[in-house]
Amino acid sequence: MKRFLLFITVISLLQTKQAFAQDPHYSQYNEASVYINPALCGVAYDVRAMVNYRSQWASVSTPYKTYGASAEFAVKHVKTRKAYLTTGLMIYQDVAGSGSMTQLHVGGILGAVVNTGANSKLSFAATGSFDQRRISSGNFQWENQYNGYQYDPSIQGEAVPTNQVNYADFGFGINYHYSKSEKFISSNDGNRVDIGFSIYHVNTPLISFYNTGESQYIKYITHGTFTIALPRVKANIIPSYMLMFQGPSTEIDLGIMFRYIISETAARSNLRKSMAISAGAYYRSTDAFIPQILFEYSKYGVGFSYDLNVSQLTPYSRLQGGLELILRYNWNPGYGNSVGNTSGPKSTPYFK
Repeated sequence: MKRFLLFITVISLLQTKQAFAQDPHYSQYNEASVYINPALCGVAYDVRAMVNYRSQWASVSTPYKTYGASAEFAVKHVKTRKAYLTTGLMIYQDVAGSGSMTQLHVGGILGAVVNTGANSKLSFAATGSFDQRRISSGNFQWENQYNGYQYDPSIQGEAVPTNQVNYADFGFGINYHYSKSEKFISSNDGNRVDIGFSIYHVNTPLISFYNTGESQYIKYITHGTFTIALPRVKANIIPSYMLMFQGPSTEIDLGIMFRYIISETAARSNLRKSMAISAGAYYRSTDAFIPQILFEYSKYGVGFSYDLNVSQLTPYSRLQGGLELILRYNWNPGYGNSVGNTSGPKSTPYFK
């Protein structure tokens, strides 16, 4: 009985935290860059499109599912040497818990990238969105519906004043980008760095279903990703981190990926496609250990990860956290031969 009550308590706290403290998030955060910093939009790729899917907590409750898609564009990047504009679109829907609390987010990004040196850029961007939160209160079970012996659905539960809240939301970010590759990214002269900071919910929108004036916490994110080419081998190591602060919640992600480049793009023809495979793991503090794998072929990429839950919920989750899938399209792959060539046609891979 005590274990059952503990289980109910933990699930309730988990759902409350998800509903009111934190936004939906992805474990493969490097493959969801515009969700962690709008200033990453259009920095390393002229055109980039992503699809993200995540399902978690199926082993302990109604699954929490997140669906997302984004597209980012660099405007006249090749023609403009000193600076250029970036723009992006993103949409996601998150469905959480037995109450089917649904958050719909439809947003846009507008930014600017300034070339600060031969191998460095500084980018700034703002994001704005329309958001909607909905719940199905008819699925809830209330304390007053317990008749002294068991749950009785014939007893009227509590009334929720509104099942839908609409609001506008805004944020902005800054990012420093460094990349150097005179030949190709697998060479010992190919390296890349992205370090940034972003703020979301700067207008602290009202999100309460009870009209209590509860507002969304401001979210602060700092992050860094470092692509390091290994000498004399066609491989990179890619360590990264992300720190997220939102109200009483803190998230710390640390990890590393190892990328092996199977083949390079042909230097003078398009007959041989670039291909790479990456594997590694991340750790989200006090929550999950996350193995990941990513396969890249030419302009396309597909990635998988799985959260192995290591929190206090482990006795009930049995290490089962969440499955995540990403699909990616880049107009220019960002690795392989000819990386660093920004003067060629738009389809030429570059790493500037």
